[in-house]
Amino acid sequence: MEPISASLVLEMVLKGDATEGVSIDWVEGIRNLEALGRKIAAFATSNGGWLIIGLKDDKTLVGINDKQETVSAVGQALRDCSPTPPVGDPEFIIKDSKIVAIYKIPSLGGTICEYADTAYHRVQDSAKKMTAKEISHRLSLYGFASWEERPSSADIGAIEQEELNFYLRKIAERNPLEEKTAENFLKSNRAVTRDGKTLTNLGLITLAKKPSDFLSQCKIQLVRFKGVQPVDRIAAYLVELPARKAIDSCINFLKLNLPVRERHEGASRIEEPIIPERALREAVVNMVVHRDYNDPQESLIRIFDDRVEFQNAGAPEKADLERIIQNGIPIHKNQGFYNFLRPVHQAEGAGQGIPIMRRELARVGLREPIITTLYSIFHLKMSFEDKTPASLEEEMLVFGLKQKKVSTSEIMVKFKVSRPTAIYMLNEICRKGLAKHFGKRRGSHYIFGD
Repeated sequence: MEPISASLVLEMVLKGDATEGVSIDWVEGIRNLEALGRKIAAFATSNGGWLIIGLKDDKTLVGINDKQETVSAVGQALRDCSPTPPVGDPEFIIKDSKIVAIYKIPSLGGTICEYADTAYHRVQDSAKKMTAKEISHRLSLYGFASWEERPSSADIGAIEQEELNFYLRKIAERNPLEEKTAENFLKSNRAVTRDGKTLTNLGLITLAKKPSDFLSQCKIQLVRFKGVQPVDRIAAYLVELPARKAIDSCINFLKLNLPVRERHEGASRIEEPIIPERALREAVVNMVVHRDYNDPQESLIRIFDDRVEFQNAGAPEKADLERIIQNGIPIHKNQGFYNFLRPVHQAEGAGQGIPIMRRELARVGLREPIITTLYSIFHLKMSFEDKTPASLEEEMLVFGLKQKKVSTSEIMVKFKVSRPTAIYMLNEICRKGLAKHFGKRRGSHYIFGD
């Protein structure tokens, strides 16, 4: 179904064309926080809906007294919900000199939402506590399948046909002897529910015309600032597209707004972004593939004069992050998205993302990316500053990237080290995914880069 606006919802209710039910509810005010919290949790557990504040049970408009007070009250109710539904800002509508606040409450895609440690769902026009039997039924209905495979609030009419056709063409190119119909493709990739009528969360994010109409956190905000502080904006862009197009749009914005560096090929002078495009693509793909889509925090890319930062909800546990950074061990929060994007060359081999970023930055003489986490937020920073090798291993890495192919003997001569030391340090570089070892004995060599 196509999304409707808050103003249209209000008009339909006042005219009697829409009644209090599965997808619409209203309250007179904000005094009863518990009632607000129950309604929000019920909508989030079910298929989402509209919550109008400033309307009596008999549809008499009373309005709200203060916008900020209303936002604060709803915010408090949201904080008592678990998990917290990704509810955006309300739309304030003036009707008959009264201000009404209307919230769009998104579905959590099959996840049960609790308010004050009690699970609620929507039953006709009410928010009802879920019994143990109802919780058990929901778990058996949705299974313990990943969030990606659960039904979204969008039906198949939300699919962007051009995007679906793109994937079908790519599948045909890879295996021309096994032509897939749209129906088979959608079901085999778990983009739709078993009855073929509803998009799963995976199908919504990868194929819907505008996923954020149904799941507000399917957005990426990009901003270019002047200077090194987030104060003066030069350019900004909000990406609200299906996953593949969202990645490409982010890359285009980055290429347009990043500082450039010059390089020469023969007599030609070429300008390119200061950060290699492959490193940028890996960072953006990680934002889409590894995001926690139950978390309301927005995905954000910020460009400054001296760095670019990528901020995303879905930070891995500390031990998992350590394995990813040090060893390139793949840990996919959303394995289905990864599998969906990889055939169209939007996702690298498992676990290669961070090693590729490190290698690409080292190749052009820049510092390694800095990765930090704070609670649920994953933060990656790429600096534009040239890297000064701080260790013998880093000097070997810079040398190897310039040479592309080196032998143990060349490293021994260049850096005046013993064979055991050269082998040990080269193996450490390989372990981090920055080079590969080929051959044995005299034919042994190391390849840096592609």
